[in-house]
Amino acid sequence: MKLFGVQFGAGNIGRGFIGHLLQESGLWTVFVEANEDLVAKLRERGCYPLRLIEKDGTFRDVVIDRIEVLSVKEEAAVAEKIAFAALVLTAVGAKNLPQVAPLLARGIEERRMRNPEPLNVFLCENLKDAPAIFREKVQQYLSPEGMEFLKERVGFVGTVIARMVPVLDERFGMTDPLGVVAESYTRLPFDARAVRGVLPPLFGFEGTEHFEAEEERKLFFHNLGHAVLAYLGYLRGYSYVHEALEDMDIERVFSGAWDEVTRAFFRKYPFWNRDEHREYLRDLRARFANPAMMDTVVRVGRDPLRKLSPKDRLIGGALFCLAQGVFPEHVACGCAAALLYDYPKDEEAKALQRMIAEEGVRGVLERVCGVDPESELGKAIERWYRRFQEERRRR
Repeated sequence: MKLFGVQFGAGNIGRGFIGHLLQESGLWTVFVEANEDLVAKLRERGCYPLRLIEKDGTFRDVVIDRIEVLSVKEEAAVAEKIAFAALVLTAVGAKNLPQVAPLLARGIEERRMRNPEPLNVFLCENLKDAPAIFREKVQQYLSPEGMEFLKERVGFVGTVIARMVPVLDERFGMTDPLGVVAESYTRLPFDARAVRGVLPPLFGFEGTEHFEAEEERKLFFHNLGHAVLAYLGYLRGYSYVHEALEDMDIERVFSGAWDEVTRAFFRKYPFWNRDEHREYLRDLRARFANPAMMDTVVRVGRDPLRKLSPKDRLIGGALFCLAQGVFPEHVACGCAAALLYDYPKDEEAKALQRMIAEEGVRGVLERVCGVDPESELGKAIERWYRRFQEERRRR
């Protein structure tokens, strides 16, 4: 009997990351997808192309052909697959998890009756506490017997998604509508403490006993650094993230922000291996600098209101530093650049600028960012904001 994973969501992460890792692991992927047009095309083809971009700018093409595809409407067939899956994964976006919950619950009930083996559900979502949130949603649809099975045999496992998948267009020379372009990065950390039973060998999956540290490292180095490059790059008129990193002024702020977060990180997690962390940052910088990725500042900078919220990368990163006694001057600079983000095709950017026009930047700092404008952090962000405003006027 072939081993397979059930993957909810056949989008960029589902096809561009999870399908690849499972195929490399020797498993099949059963995609469960809401887009009926995509379901029909994947079923007809039975495979899809994936172009992997290496750090040196070269690329290699692979065909992901160990796949089956189900529509979310095929509830009985989905439940049957969950009953015998080696693992289940989601990559549907946080707002869509409630729609997946009843499907998973039906599958858990089916598994309870037909397969006593433990089941692990990997949450591949950019949402803190996703496992607990999703578990609560699933429980609403379970029988008392299903609840008991879930409690004893179902693990809800957090992951850290770090593979970058740029928007597919003609820049990459791939016109296939089923194609995906992604960087070749293969590491998928997960919370080893949440796993039930024994997992099959999985390529790229790395269990960690220190999952909170992995989550915060992703948010405050990868996400924060990416955002700093995007927002400062936008102010300077650059199109791509790698162009921003080549600008000496932006690079100084970027490196300064990473230095601040690094000091805070090791105060909170003194046990972490410093040599491993230096290699992590070196690798991440090389990935950001890769011109072949052609990752646009407007893709990375989209949804600035979310990214300026107190628990997200920028303000969250600044508060992370302050909590460890490090003043985040360079992170504050990145926050100020985000407040000036006014890309006309981004609805959140337009909403942000309307709020600033109505309430002033101090009002937005208080209401959106949860930062007291009279605090040292608030003053630093406003000081950088006024400086950037003046630079814009002089241009």
